[in-house]
Amino acid sequence: MTVLVSTLALGDWWADPERVNELPELTGSDGVELILEGSFQPGRLDPNELNVEVPSVHAPFADLNPASPSDHHREYILEVIRRAAELAAELDAHYLTVHPGHLTPVTIHDRKLAIELAIETLGELADEVRSFGVEPLVENMPDYSLLLGTSADEMEEILRASGCGFTLDVGHALTTEGSLSPYLRLQPDLLHVHDNSGDGDEHLPPGSGILDFEELRRALHHRVLPVVEVRGIEKAREAVRTVREIMERPEN
Repeated sequence: MTVLVSTLALGDWWADPERVNELPELTGSDGVELILEGSFQPGRLDPNELNVEVPSVHAPFADLNPASPSDHHREYILEVIRRAAELAAELDAHYLTVHPGHLTPVTIHDRKLAIELAIETLGELADEVRSFGVEPLVENMPDYSLLLGTSADEMEEILRASGCGFTLDVGHALTTEGSLSPYLRLQPDLLHVHDNSGDGDEHLPPGSGILDFEELRRALHHRVLPVVEVRGIEKAREAVRTVREIMERPEN
């Protein structure tokens, strides 16, 4: 099975694109998930600079909030995601991952409204992304009170109503449910693989925190595309090796 490595491994949002081309050899991965921030944001990156497999792309997230109550911001989000989907298509990527959004001063006391707004925006961008031949995925979030998508039940509601696919972020799940099991019923398409102590989003290699390898094995056997999402080349290489070893374990 293919194992990708996230450009998070570079440890530098403003890295030269040439360093992306080196990631598979440096980490032992089969390709890259490109995070469209810093040097790689749409309009700044020339896709012709890349000569690696990029099956998965992560949409910009620094200033995008699909749960915003602002019509102006929603128009901005759709334009940014359209450009991200266009870039993903140029790279022959299969997936584009987006975040579900967060509470604002307007919705801070009305989480239900924020979820409804997120679903409406995500549903619109899903159609836009698919028009480029790319599948839109929504990622579960870590345990921060302002973020949406921090439980399996909330993710189920968002995914079902928006029509998007699912990126299961393993580390995020550990900070919320403490386990991957509640999320596996949502049939993830892609995994972001990293570990933590359960108290924060640390992006450590598997085996450095509380991640249960048997749960990860079950997740990997769901025919998902795994993406190692840790900081640092050495840690990314370690994580890729661990994921391959777990993937080779037989089902019980």
